[in-house]
Amino acid sequence: MPMQIQHIAFHDIRSRVLGADVYPFRPRAKIGPRLPYAHTFIYIKSGRGMLTIGQSEHRAEPHDLFYIEPGTVHSFAADSQDPMVHASVYVDLLWSTTPKLKGDKRLNEYRFEAYDPELSVDKVRFTTPPTLVFPAKIVVPAQAEWLDAYLSVIREFESVEATAPIRLRSLFEAFLTGFVHFLAHPFEPNDPRIRTIITWMQTHLTDVFRPAEWAATLNLSEAYVYELFRKETGDSPQQYFMRCRLEQAKTELRETNLSVTHIAEKLGFASVHYFSRQFSAHMDESPNQYRRRIRETSYTAT
Repeated sequence: MPMQIQHIAFHDIRSRVLGADVYPFRPRAKIGPRLPYAHTFIYIKSGRGMLTIGQSEHRAEPHDLFYIEPGTVHSFAADSQDPMVHASVYVDLLWSTTPKLKGDKRLNEYRFEAYDPELSVDKVRFTTPPTLVFPAKIVVPAQAEWLDAYLSVIREFESVEATAPIRLRSLFEAFLTGFVHFLAHPFEPNDPRIRTIITWMQTHLTDVFRPAEWAATLNLSEAYVYELFRKETGDSPQQYFMRCRLEQAKTELRETNLSVTHIAEKLGFASVHYFSRQFSAHMDESPNQYRRRIRETSYTAT
């Protein structure tokens, strides 16, 4: 039986936390490939490694947050010198779509032939907001209060109090609400110098970002501009600027019939191939796949 897909509004989420833990890897340790039975969120608390999700390989570093959809093949490889420590939360977003209970030790299956879709939580496709998709990876910015709720889920997971399920749901949904808000409204930094750079980025998407010129304008060293920017946003200036351009590309794909080539040219990418590579790395799907999925979801919702 194929895994079920539910089309829901975001406000229809009713989460049930099935698992939550912190796992320190040994140097060079490898785990997987494996298939998850639940929606899986993984936050890198410290250390480094690699995380492969589907066909995409991601570097895992402190403050990275990953999302893995039920039934998606993934595997881990820890760094040889500074192995990662990750904090994981496994959840059913609709409360009762799996018979698995809180604390189930088999939330991942390593023997693919034994994977049972009937034991999996349902996948979700959001109808409101119409563009909401959980990315495979984000960098959690400094001062993200919603991360505290996520880590509190792990700290309180073992509670046996009668109110624990409601408490865990409340904490997880506080995290998820903050996470989704961040996706829709990228973090607004406190430092006015960084805000000035971001404002320029958002209004000059087809221009070339030149860190040395900004360093001179702000009377700072280029290295300090990088340090400030990463501290405030979690990204380098180039990474953040690319994210701004790709967010606009998503708008163009959703709301126009322009070809992918035309969109790449419009946003100043050197070639459609480079644009497609960057988009696929950001969204874990090609521009055409994104456009097709979003429009199919919209049609289903109507």
